[in-house]
Amino acid sequence: MSASEADGICCIDNTNRPVRKVSYNLVITGLSIGAAFIIGTIEILGVLTAELHLNGSFWSVMANFNINTAGFCIAGLFVAVWAAALAYWRFGRVEARWTSDIAVERTGSHGSAPES
Repeated sequence: MSASEADGICCIDNTNRPVRKVSYNLVITGLSIGAAFIIGTIEILGVLTAELHLNGSFWSVMANFNINTAGFCIAGLFVAVWAAALAYWRFGRVEARWTSDIAVERTGSHGSAPES
């Protein structure tokens, strides 16, 4: 198992780290929405080109666009964003900041009597 696979599994399966799990889910969801938007836009522009008989260099590119190229670009985008998110997580010490805020809230609310 490679280090990237191990990190992915830790992000998904580690229930002791809810901040990491939420961050991972937000990044993957955002990328999925972006990928769907890109593919949908390319497909709609391709259909509009054919149905409305649009001419020009932009419309020619859209009509002849290879959707496999978009797939490879999107796969590369997933890898690039995952690497950037991992670097931000490691060097930005995100988990340490979030867990210290949660620990302060927990200790601050326990042991003190409610004010009237």
